[in-house]
Amino acid sequence: MKLRAERAEFAEAISWATRTVGTRVSLPALSGVYLEAADGKLVCRATDLEVSAEISIPVQIDQPGRVLLPGRLLAQLVARFPDAPVELSVETDQIEITCGRATFHVRGMQVEDFPTLASPGEEAAQGVVKADAFARLVSQVARAAASDEGRPVLTGVNLEAADGTLTAAATDSYRLAVRSLTFDEAVEGTALVPARSLQEAAKAASEVGGSVTVVLEEGQASFLFGDRRLTTKLIEGSFPNYRALLPEAHETSVVVERAALVEALQRVAIVAMGQANTPVSLTFGDESVDLQASNQEMGDAAEALPARIEGEGLTIAFNPAFLLSGLEASGTEHIRIELRDGLKPAVLKPHADDGQVDDLTYLLMPMRVS
Repeated sequence: MKLRAERAEFAEAISWATRTVGTRVSLPALSGVYLEAADGKLVCRATDLEVSAEISIPVQIDQPGRVLLPGRLLAQLVARFPDAPVELSVETDQIEITCGRATFHVRGMQVEDFPTLASPGEEAAQGVVKADAFARLVSQVARAAASDEGRPVLTGVNLEAADGTLTAAATDSYRLAVRSLTFDEAVEGTALVPARSLQEAAKAASEVGGSVTVVLEEGQASFLFGDRRLTTKLIEGSFPNYRALLPEAHETSVVVERAALVEALQRVAIVAMGQANTPVSLTFGDESVDLQASNQEMGDAAEALPARIEGEGLTIAFNPAFLLSGLEASGTEHIRIELRDGLKPAVLKPHADDGQVDDLTYLLMPMRVS
């Protein structure tokens, strides 16, 4: 194997592939990046058996071939290469990499040990969404997925493609985030995707831009970005019927400036953060929202903000970190909070007087205050 590549393209390909290389792997080959040169292009692949990444770049090939190189080492070397073409040649298990005046000799790994990566079926239906919209959807919804592996289905994001719309939902049983967006080219199907995998796909969408092709198949989902692809295994099991949790009506509606509420919550929550399960109470009434938190060891804090309130006043308490996450997800100037009473879940939605906001619903369970 012998090839010549442009430094920027080669560095970007290695950076893309190594995003799925783990530091703790069950098989040594999983710490490597598989390089295959043929037909005028270099294909780079890596996997941790849950998520696989693949990218191809044009290269000048003098001798086709394939090799498996240590992923982290290669990524660190390439990131520091000078601005010059990269030449790579393989002799037995010794690989020589030259860039400008720098030359490195890297010992290769057993290429036969690298697993065959799953790829989308040729007949699989594909949907297309805008990359920036996809990345935003994932950032708003995936934050509600559980990090505890005790209930695996809650560590995923449920994707449902139907009627020209992609709907994403995630819950850790304390909160629920749901958001939809419209396909440019529609596809039908459902998939319970690990939140970590989906966040990698969203990160790639932000980096590459343009559009994302979504392929939902039995057992796996793929996200294609031009010459790049991420494929992930799906989580087995049934996602909860989250639609049954969404209230059909509310008694009280509050509109408040989001940034001001975030800042007030961060200040008041300082006394709550020092003790586990200390809530922040919000009292709505008299055109204001009053925040309060108390901690037997640290003291208490309170702050009031103006708010537009429709309906009866009430008091409700939340986990401050979960509430803050919901406020941050909307990104709008104002937030709308829909309430029934102090013991039933509240619903947070982005708000704008012209109605031009994301279709995001963030449901949050209250905490009981003794």
